[in-house]
Amino acid sequence: MQLKHAALVIVDISGYTQFLRQRNLTLLHAEEIISQLLESVIDVAEFPLTLNKLEGDAAFLYAFMDDDYEKVAKDILKQTVAFFPAFERKAAELSQDTAYCDCDACSHISRLKLKAFIHHGEVVQKKIRQFEELAGESVILIHRLLKNGIEANEYLLLTESFSTLVDTIPELKKESRIEEYDNADPVRVDVYFPPAKIPPLKTQSYTPQKRSMLMAQTKRLFSHALDKSKADKFKHIPNKKVGVWAYFKDMLGS
Repeated sequence: MQLKHAALVIVDISGYTQFLRQRNLTLLHAEEIISQLLESVIDVAEFPLTLNKLEGDAAFLYAFMDDDYEKVAKDILKQTVAFFPAFERKAAELSQDTAYCDCDACSHISRLKLKAFIHHGEVVQKKIRQFEELAGESVILIHRLLKNGIEANEYLLLTESFSTLVDTIPELKKESRIEEYDNADPVRVDVYFPPAKIPPLKTQSYTPQKRSMLMAQTKRLFSHALDKSKADKFKHIPNKKVGVWAYFKDMLGS
């Protein structure tokens, strides 16, 4: 085990449980949407920021800070701020790609928002078999902050220990506040709220395109069932877990 200074980052997708219903099609699409949105955020992360693990609809990242804490902290903040437009772009793309599907998950992608939390402190790095695990009070604290009194569903939260290492973000609205938890010291945080979003992509519905997607999806399903070696050819199809019936339903309604 090793004791190290680290910047800890959690990105969390909010707004999902408000509309998700327990239906098989919706659940499959929901998992696909969440996975792609998290991937769009993780793809922005660069060294020294490293993915530790996925936690449902959230991702836990870290960066060790062996020296020059301020330089590393500013890099981490810059990367985290970039998560928000990456998330918005992917959400807009998914909204357009799944316009043919009227399930709860696909119909409400625009309700999904991103929250990010950054903290700086000491962590214990330990290895259990092939897995790297982070533990300690700092890890507990940043996870505790996921439950807070902030009413907004999209923001960037910095603990005081991290804020002291970086400059303010002038282009974002800032609110300083104190979060309180039972049997724990109050936590001072700075909360930044992103500006207005990028305009959503215009959704266009073309019946020929839907027919083409139906044929491609049908081929993919048969290829997957009869010859798994050919299944990878159809990975480009949006929302690949959708059933064929959804396409027939959509086409009949066109």
